Amino acid sequence: MLGFSIPKILLLIFIILIVWYGFKMLERKSFGKVKNNKSKKSSKKNAKEGVQETKKDYTEADYTEIDEDNER
Repeated sequence: MLGFSIPKILLLIFIILIVWYGFKMLERKSFGKVKNNKSKKSSKKNAKEGVQETKKDYTEADYTEIDEDNER
């Protein structure tokens, strides 16, 4: 009853492979979600930085530099 046989060994190998590849697929899916979340966060961060740059307070010296660049 508990002896080794070819069908039992093959079934065991088949079950191990199913579990192995199942975890592999789950890991890829979770890695993809993490990667997507990171890219979304970085794009939001870049957008916020862009907004902050547009709200920069310019001094009179900055305006002078801008005027000099426009005259060229």
